[in-house]
Amino acid sequence: MTDYALDDLDRDIVRELEQDGRRALREIGRNLGTSEATVRARVKRLQDLNILRIVAFTDPETLGRTQLGIVFLEVAPEFHQSVVEAVSALPEVTYVSTVLGRADLCVEVLSTDNAALWTILNEKIGRLPGVRHMETTSVLKVHKLRYVTPAIPAASGS
Repeated sequence: MTDYALDDLDRDIVRELEQDGRRALREIGRNLGTSEATVRARVKRLQDLNILRIVAFTDPETLGRTQLGIVFLEVAPEFHQSVVEAVSALPEVTYVSTVLGRADLCVEVLSTDNAALWTILNEKIGRLPGVRHMETTSVLKVHKLRYVTPAIPAASGS
């Protein structure tokens, strides 16, 4: 975690990259009225501070991964970290978070079909030491999926 606050130019650069992570830095500079060198330096600094990561995302359906399951796990406290590490290591798991409420962890599992999801849940996740209870929701259709920051706070004093 860092105390670095984004200024207006940083936020504008991030917004440009959220729209197209492969957008040329020269084009971003032109769109924002600044130089390519300034954009390059800002992007490098944001990456060095772990504020910005530029990644590629695939469409799971085009790759035959059509079954998405959201799994809520109740875990014995002394096994929390080991369960996080174990489920994070599974190739079918795309997201893991610690949550508050009835569950301790939220895990997103992407599989080819219901039978494969069943196998992952019962032979891999459900058998992990410390997993007390598992509740799964099957996602039928994703209506919106965005990898953007809804609002980036302004730097203090801006």
